[in-house]
Amino acid sequence: MKPDTGAHGPSASEQLTLHRRDFLRLLALSSLGLALPREAIATLRQAGWHGSGRGPADLERNAGQWKTWLVAAPRDLLPPSPSPGNSPGTRAEIQELLQLQSQRSDGVRALVQFWDAQGGLPVWSQLLLSKIQQTSTNPILAVRALALFHTAIADAVICAWHAKFAYHRRQPTTFERRLTTLVEVDQRLPSYPAEHAAVAGAAAIVLGYLYPGGTVQVHGQTMTYANAADEAARSRLWAGANYHSDIVAGLQIGSAVGQLAVLRGQTDGSNAVWDPILQPGRPFGPQYWVPTPPAFAFPPLLPLAGTWRPWLLTAGSQFREAAPPALQNPFPSSRLLQEAHEVKQTVDNLSLEQLAIAQFWADGAGTVTPPGHWAQIAAQHVAKANLSTPRAARAMALVSVGVADSAIACWDTKYTYWTLRPVTAIRMLVGQPFYNPNFSTPITTPPFPAYISGHSTFSGCSAAVLEYLFPGGTVADVFGRNISFHTAADQAAVSRLYGGIHYRSDNEAGLNCGRHIARLVIQRAQSDGA
Repeated sequence: MKPDTGAHGPSASEQLTLHRRDFLRLLALSSLGLALPREAIATLRQAGWHGSGRGPADLERNAGQWKTWLVAAPRDLLPPSPSPGNSPGTRAEIQELLQLQSQRSDGVRALVQFWDAQGGLPVWSQLLLSKIQQTSTNPILAVRALALFHTAIADAVICAWHAKFAYHRRQPTTFERRLTTLVEVDQRLPSYPAEHAAVAGAAAIVLGYLYPGGTVQVHGQTMTYANAADEAARSRLWAGANYHSDIVAGLQIGSAVGQLAVLRGQTDGSNAVWDPILQPGRPFGPQYWVPTPPAFAFPPLLPLAGTWRPWLLTAGSQFREAAPPALQNPFPSSRLLQEAHEVKQTVDNLSLEQLAIAQFWADGAGTVTPPGHWAQIAAQHVAKANLSTPRAARAMALVSVGVADSAIACWDTKYTYWTLRPVTAIRMLVGQPFYNPNFSTPITTPPFPAYISGHSTFSGCSAAVLEYLFPGGTVADVFGRNISFHTAADQAAVSRLYGGIHYRSDNEAGLNCGRHIARLVIQRAQSDGA
């Protein structure tokens, strides 16, 4: 429901007071912070400024009607109507933009270009991936973060577009010929609210929930999430592309959507704790998982993640794979012995190419994680395709939701069967031709059951969704070869065999599960109005 402008929207005098206060901050920023030294401008350029604006994005007139993930209806977050074009408030805002225009510097231009592309989404996505890497977030919490973050941004953009075409506020340059923009803008696209501010507001709130009290490194500077959002939003004032009231409305929309993402996160079941003393659900016997070398870490990683609330699955068990070879009777089954022997032979005879593939897809602690690896691939294709802001946000949300549900489905299967890892079988099964009590793996075995492979599940889903979004797209592998998404998923899966940490059946079942989930994502995409 549209907020009551009398009760909730700032009055004209309040808006002007806001303008004057913030205008002084902007002028101070120009003289102190944005009269940047050459090295700072160079950092901005390296981080994303290439000296020229991107082409105008598609208008996407209907984007405000697309299906949302968190918001019940975009009209629920419709901001108060902006001031008319000939009003004193709008004229005051234009005067502020003109004065800011007179204060522009190379640093200002660099900052504007840094945040410009696709509503700032590429920068924000990278900031999240950097937090995942810096904090060694485990892959399951990482994929949950990716989904909450990118669905919030996607919904914030949809809500911003709904408001844009509800009010049709003309851009500042259409009212004032003396005003020039530092970026290319399509003057047919309404300015109110500012999509950059909506993206920033949502991103900052979700980051604050996921990593409370943290900071981010933005073009070489340490900032709070709120300060980064403030800079991203205000860059549009320096650009001459938005009024101050556009920025305020965008930040309000983004913040409201971000809070909905936080609410979902607080109620998705991820706060449930598995009791390492009682160990509910854990079976014991030679066919089951035990802590693995070298660390023998316990408890296993997030045994209850398969019960978390999914995005598109009806439940984590929806695509649960059939029982693995390790649980076929009698133990050890002939297939388990064959697969364990294959792991041992592969590791013993590992080629340099196979080792390089295993290391390339390892994505262990201190990296962006396997789901983050695919998020990076998605972000690269989103940028390369120069998608409009709504379509860029939609693509990142679809990929992120896919890998989030893949994690839930994979963990459901893992902790249904609790299968032993190859290193355990090879060290334990005395008398078998592959038996070696000192066997070690090129890649560290992670602390959770083997079946099904998480890498394979993430990869099977991500590759299929990306092929839908970017038909014929390719991925550069470790050798710089351009391979299809499907081939990349297969390579990521077999890398776990090369690493000695998964049986072949783990990988095949993981790919199969991930591709089932991808079909749900694609069905959703085909019906979301885009």
